Amino acid sequence: MRLIKATVIIVFLMSISACTATTRGDILTSSQSPNIPSNNEVKVSKNAAKETEKKASWLLNGQEGVEDRVQFLTNLDDPTGKTNIRIDDLIDTMQTREERLKYRDSQVYVEKVTSDGIRMAIIRDVYGEQPEEPLIIEVYNLDAGVKEREFKLPPTAQYPVISSDLSKYLYVMDGRLYLYDAISKRTTELKTNKGKADVSNIAQGVFSPDNTKLCFVDDQTGIVMLDLSGDSGTELLLAGTDVSSIMQWDQGNRLIYTTYKKDNTFINDIYSLDIYTGKVQFITKNEGEFILSPDQKKLVLADDEVVKMFMIDVASGKKEDISFIVNGEGTWVVPIQWIETKTNYMKYSNKVKVKKITATSTLPNQSNYSFSVNNLTDDNNLTPWCEGTKGGGVGETVTIDLGSTQQVRGIGMVDGTMWVNNKYLDVNTIRKMKLDFSDGQSVVLENNDTRFKFDEPIRTSFVKITILEVKKGTDFPNTCIGELKLL
Repeated sequence: MRLIKATVIIVFLMSISACTATTRGDILTSSQSPNIPSNNEVKVSKNAAKETEKKASWLLNGQEGVEDRVQFLTNLDDPTGKTNIRIDDLIDTMQTREERLKYRDSQVYVEKVTSDGIRMAIIRDVYGEQPEEPLIIEVYNLDAGVKEREFKLPPTAQYPVISSDLSKYLYVMDGRLYLYDAISKRTTELKTNKGKADVSNIAQGVFSPDNTKLCFVDDQTGIVMLDLSGDSGTELLLAGTDVSSIMQWDQGNRLIYTTYKKDNTFINDIYSLDIYTGKVQFITKNEGEFILSPDQKKLVLADDEVVKMFMIDVASGKKEDISFIVNGEGTWVVPIQWIETKTNYMKYSNKVKVKKITATSTLPNQSNYSFSVNNLTDDNNLTPWCEGTKGGGVGETVTIDLGSTQQVRGIGMVDGTMWVNNKYLDVNTIRKMKLDFSDGQSVVLENNDTRFKFDEPIRTSFVKITILEVKKGTDFPNTCIGELKLL
């Protein structure tokens, strides 16, 4: 079945004049107002206010157990879990109409966010007929809401690693190591004549804070430090240490790394290494997918045994379940990067407000199971709405009343999932549906359990969904939808 995906245009109007305008000419003096502050005092006041703005803790997450790679940003300071935004939605709002059409059906994922959370580098995979398509790198300024640059790496480039300031891009091509400088637009081949290293392992490498060196774990024991000046080669750190990964390289020139345990417990020890003095300090131990906060005082852990996310205080070991905050659409979520920033990513979110949802039919409650149409917006895939006819659902409708005319960019739908007697039931699912809008437009979409983005945003006061074709389930004769969301 062919999947129809539509991209979306959001015209994002943003004013930054209040932040960048000077105070000259803005203050009128009079004999009745002798205490008006000077221009310098106003500037100092504004700067002081800016400095006291509180940073928020954001977590970049990746969802596992979904067909396409999905990433999103979540505000860890919001215990409701409602302050989150998908990366593809965030990027869409900053793209032009031409870019959205050009990159239809492409997939984006974040490679790195700067430590202040302001700038983001993404890699875009473009699906084409050629066996090897070049990787497209895009850099966005999330404060200004603009794309700063875009370029392509060679088609055969592998293992790209991005510097902390997003200006340098290290990659392997034909077994050789290259460094691309996005500012000067120059590519340099790097030599490793002072040491041998498997350059394919740079994929998990980490740039130094000044972006002049790169450290990565080699097949040989220890850490390889690569000088990016071009001819200085490599240096081996922690020789004889069974290092498993490098997590970060902070401004104090400390490498945060993990070591393998040899007791079959899969628990890793986390250490810091002072590059200048060689001093090693134990931080904590843990297992599974995890990341440390920038100050190394807290840790976010994805526990695959119980499929939960935990926040752990490194000093006390106190463990807090934060699964609800970072709950996503996949089977489970893994942490990628912890960001402390004043940037509010939610300004790129398009939250459509729904007044009510109605359906032409609903399956009556059975035992302890409710199939209410309100289940479509309860953020729980295991509580679906099911139509209540004997014909399987074709012709039935769901109408989303917005209460007012709003801009809708697309629709997200998740298949109905029913867990009964320790078994997932195979229910009817939608193969084709028609969407009608209050302005007279209509769209026919194929497939289900996915997200559809329209070619143009549609201003409408309602969305009426008509089921045109269904795929029959073997265990349940009714068509069910797990979740429904307007984008």
